[in-house]
Formats: sequence, structure tokens, C-alpha cells
Amino acid sequence: MGNYIYYIIVVIAGLAVGSFLNVLVLRFDQFETILVTRSRCPHCKKEIKWYDLVPFVSYIYLGAKCRYCQKPISIQYPIVEGLTGLVFGLIYWKFGLSWSALLLAFSSSLLIAVATYDILNYEMPDVLSYLALIFGLGFVLVNLSSQRMLTWSNFTSYVYAFLVGGGFLALLVTISREKWMGAGDIVIGATMGILVGWPNILLGLFAAFVAGSIIGLVLLALKKKTIKDAVPFGPFLVLGTFVAVFWGDKIVNWYLGIF
Repeated sequence: MGNYIYYIIVVIAGLAVGSFLNVLVLRFDQFETILVTRSRCPHCKKEIKWYDLVPFVSYIYLGAKCRYCQKPISIQYPIVEGLTGLVFGLIYWKFGLSWSALLLAFSSSLLIAVATYDILNYEMPDVLSYLALIFGLGFVLVNLSSQRMLTWSNFTSYVYAFLVGGGFLALLVTISREKWMGAGDIVIGATMGILVGWPNILLGLFAAFVAGSIIGLVLLALKKKTIKDAVPFGPFLVLGTFVAVFWGDKIVNWYLGIF
């Protein structure tokens, strides 16, 4: 029973962090307003009361509409909150309550913020991407230390994956002259590598490109995009990172077991 209580607490913490990430993304260009300005409806500009800011719950309770003007609330809010809560739950499932889990939670939260910003603005805030990389490096060092596996040979696995993830995307950016993807994707690819190591980086990149291709085809079929329109790739890299972090070892071992 106690274990389930920890899951609930961790997921609620993730929902709260997700709520902050929404504010961070939407006010990133006016960063100084994050801590000093109360949230307001983007339509009627009325200040939103605290009881209408409960992560995920308020969106459902209000029927996805502003209490005052009845204009729709962006679905971005519950998606980011719910995704962050889910990721926090998965981190606890895999790493428990530990310093490495905390560092991974920081890195993951920043990746979610970067992906959301990329969807909205077709660019990535470099400072958040580099912070995700730094926290990712801290996660690897602490996690290996906690397992008494912090040796040079083990660490080089992550360095190699870092070079593969960042280097492969840098090659694509250079060849396409940033037409296929932007320079910001390189940092996310490098972060993926440092978080998942070798050979899981291959799985992460594969998952990212497969997911990107599927969503791209769906958008074309629905005529939401044309063949010439850009589709932000950052969210797919972040998705690939999470797939490799949480299930990478099992998937890679299953694949190698086939042969």
C-alpha cells in the first residue's frame, strides 16, 4: 500500500511541475514575469484564481473553458501536465526515490519544456536544452556511482552515445543546411545519448524517426501539412529519449535475443 502512496505523491508532483512548465514555455520570452505576474486568461485577461489552477483537475472541472469568458482553454495545459506526471511516475518505477531519479526528473522536465516550445515556436530555447544536458550528465554519474559501476569503461559507453546522437544529427543538419532539422536538435540528440548510453542511443534515434515519419504521414493525409511544411522534430527526439530510458534495455535485449 505504501508503494502506491509514493506513486501517487510522485505523479502529483509531476502534475505540479508540468503546470510550471506550461508557464515557463508560454512566458519564456518574458522570463522575469514568471515569478511576479499572476496567470490570466489569454482571451478576457481576467486573473485566474488559485482554485482554477489545480493541475489537470481544473481543466476537467471547468469543461476546458475559462470560468469568466467561456473561451476554450488550450489542450496544451493538461497534455503537458499529464505527460510530466506520467514521466515522473515512470522515473520512480525504474529508479525509485534517489538522487539519480531527481536529476533525471530535472532533465526530463526540461526536455518536455523544450519539446513544447518547439511545437509552438518551431525553435528550441538553447539554455533549456543545455541545462537538460547538464542534468543528464549528473544523472549518469550519480546513477553509475550508486551502483558502484562508475568506471572509465562504463562511462565511455555514454560518451560514445553522446557523440553518436549529437554527431548523427549534426551530419543531417549540415547536409540539409538546416532544411531537415535545426541546430537545436543536435543538443537534444547529444542529451539523448548521455541519458541512455550505447547501444540504446540507436533505439532512441530509431524510435524518434519512426514516430516522426508516422505523424508526418498522418498530418499529410489529414491535409494539416503539405510536403513543403516544416514539422518540429524536437518532440520526437524527446519521445525517443523516454522510450530508450525506460524500456531501452528490455527492447535491445529482446532484439538481440532474436538473433
